[in-house]
Amino acid sequence: MYYADPDDNQMEFQVDAFESNEEANAFICGATNTANPIGVEYDPEDWLGRVEAGVPASDFLVRRVHEPMSPIRFAFERSRAGSSVSQG
Repeated sequence: MYYADPDDNQMEFQVDAFESNEEANAFICGATNTANPIGVEYDPEDWLGRVEAGVPASDFLVRRVHEPMSPIRFAFERSRAGSSVSQG
């Protein structure tokens, strides 16, 4: 998961979401991860509201539906590429 704060600080989060290595390997080799191995964006305010409303943490661990790949990662890579100066 990727997050960019209002100051454009960008963070990547990874959480173990499976009970066993076998389950994790099945996910990594499965269709959901194949379709989107990068991760998804999330709205921290939405998640906070859901946690405060009593939604169990387990509901946040596995992508229940396919969501678009996070553009934050690609925006970061583009900004880094654009800011590099050729030393030629």
